[in-house]
Formats: sequence, C-alpha cells, structure tokens
Amino acid sequence: MQSLDRRTFLQLAGTGLIAPWLGSPIAAQGDWLPLPDTLGRVTQPRVRIYAAPDPESEVSGALQRDMIVPIFEEADTVGLAKHNSRWFRIRTGWVYSSYVQPVRDERQRWVVRAVPPQGFWGQISVPFTEARARPNSDARRTYRLYYASVHLIIDAQRDPRGVWWYRIRDDFISGLIHYARADHVRPIPPSEMSPLSPDVEDKMVEVDIQQQRVTAYEAGVAVHSTICATGTYFTIEGLGTLNYTTPAGRHRVVRKRPSRHMRGGEGRSDFYDLPGVPFCTYFTTAGAAIHGAYWHNDFGHPRSHGCVNVTPADALWFFRWSHPATDYAEPVVLVDEGGTPIVVT
Repeated sequence: MQSLDRRTFLQLAGTGLIAPWLGSPIAAQGDWLPLPDTLGRVTQPRVRIYAAPDPESEVSGALQRDMIVPIFEEADTVGLAKHNSRWFRIRTGWVYSSYVQPVRDERQRWVVRAVPPQGFWGQISVPFTEARARPNSDARRTYRLYYASVHLIIDAQRDPRGVWWYRIRDDFISGLIHYARADHVRPIPPSEMSPLSPDVEDKMVEVDIQQQRVTAYEAGVAVHSTICATGTYFTIEGLGTLNYTTPAGRHRVVRKRPSRHMRGGEGRSDFYDLPGVPFCTYFTTAGAAIHGAYWHNDFGHPRSHGCVNVTPADALWFFRWSHPATDYAEPVVLVDEGGTPIVVT
C-alpha cells in the first residue's frame, strides 16, 4: 500500500484514485466561533469555569460534556488535585485541564476513493464525529467517535448530497459496520507507523506506578518518558471494591494492534465503551496494555482498569518503538517471543 502523504495524494488525484472533498468545508456540530489551532473538548458531565487558575477563585459558570472551547493560554498554578497543576484559559475564564481534552479541528481535503483490499488506518481529526449506520447524515447514529481515535477504513462511498463517507469495520462488535464522514478522518500513512530504532535489540520499558511515569530505555539509557495513568480500585454497587491495579512484575510485549474497541463492566457503574482506542501494546495475556486515551486528560494518577493510559501521540511512539515491528496491514500481531520487556514497579 502506498504512503498516503500529501505527495501521494496529489499523484493519486491525477489518476482518479482519490477525489477532492466535495462537501461543506465546515460540518455543523454547533454554532462555533472561528477556531484557533488549539481547542478543548470537555470530557466530564459538568466542568466548572473559574475566574482565575485557582481552586479558591470565583466560579463563574460551567461547561457540559463534549462542548468545544478555544484554548488561549495555559497556566501552572495550584490544581484541583495534587497530580496536576495545569489550567486552560477559555473565553469566559479558566478550566482545569484534567477535564478537557486538547483537540484540533482539521478537515481533510482529500478522499481515498480506491480503498486497498486490506483497508487503511484512519484517525479522527475533528473534536468528534457521528458515525452512522449508513453513509448518510440522516441515518441512525451508531457511535460518537472522538478526536485521535483510530479506525480501520474498508471502503469509501458518496451519498446523494455528494458527501463522501468512510466505511469502518469494528473489531469488537460482530457485524457492526458503520460510516464516518471522510473529511473528519485523516488517513494514517504507513510512514507514521514504521518502526523506531528497529536495529536496537536492548530495549526495555519501565512503568513506575508510584511516579505514574512510563519510560523507554535503550541499553540502559532513557530515550522517551511520559506521565501516565495506571490501574486503580473501583467501588461497584453490589460487588464492593475491585482491584484493577496494573499488575506489577516483569512482563513482555505479547501482542500489538493499532486500534481496539474496548468495552467492559456491562450493567455496572464502571461501564466503559470505547471504540478506536489507539495504538495498543499489550504486555499481559489478560489484556493490560500501554495505549492512548482520548476520553480524559487526567494523566499523573491511577484511574484505569489495569492498562497504562498515555496520550495518543505517546502511545504511537511506544507502539512503533517496541519489539516486534509490526506490518501496517496487520490488524493484530501475536507475539510468541522477542517482545520488548515491560517492567511494572
């Protein structure tokens, strides 16, 4: 499969394999003001707006889940929680950054019309988009897909209005095929998923639960480090307190997949249903993985069901860097031996 970078797009456009976007340049998702480069999506049901980046300042209003706000400034002061001191300034005040996912609104100008037989990986490039049961904005909504989630695109279709849609294959719900607007999905070129330092054999990842940090080492030298959110305890009505802490010990990479629809806790207060979790590097057969999290920006303290949450960009880095290398066209790679050691302390 060819790399889907700008040069390739322009080459393919001349052959008719792709077409320029023919829909509206801005899809209606609310009455937004002109958007700056950096936006924030509210991730909680209700988030307070403060007069200053200070928990003791006056509360001047509130935002609701999935509202999109421009971010004009960041400040590190005193946080609502000890693990995070960062605030975002919006038009009407300040909001705590743990509850706001930084996003962009990047509409795609080109559509991949001739989708390869194995499909290609696409990443949502707008704050969110509504997936539909058919390639039509009036069709039943299947899921709301969020910025930075990753999905396998298997076809492209044009609706009667001239709007292009990508057909998405879900990897968890058997038989679920749904569609997302093509201008809301950025094709990921193979070059962005190619291995990093593939010739370096001496690699190791350390997950420090106390510090909430994950670090990659080459021959004992740290080459990449970021804050994370590991597993924790959940108190569930009727079941009590359940232990979902990330398993300590020496593990290794056991499988890798660019995308996974994660769902669990059916009928419980801790239920989650997360399509397109990006760049999963599993290190236990029970399903613990380093992966991207698009549903929160609350890194720095335990909050997961056992996995190691990092930003989608960091998840891609660990996915590319860890052994074994993966093929772009493979939706899942099972590792019998040679997986990078991952030590959880």
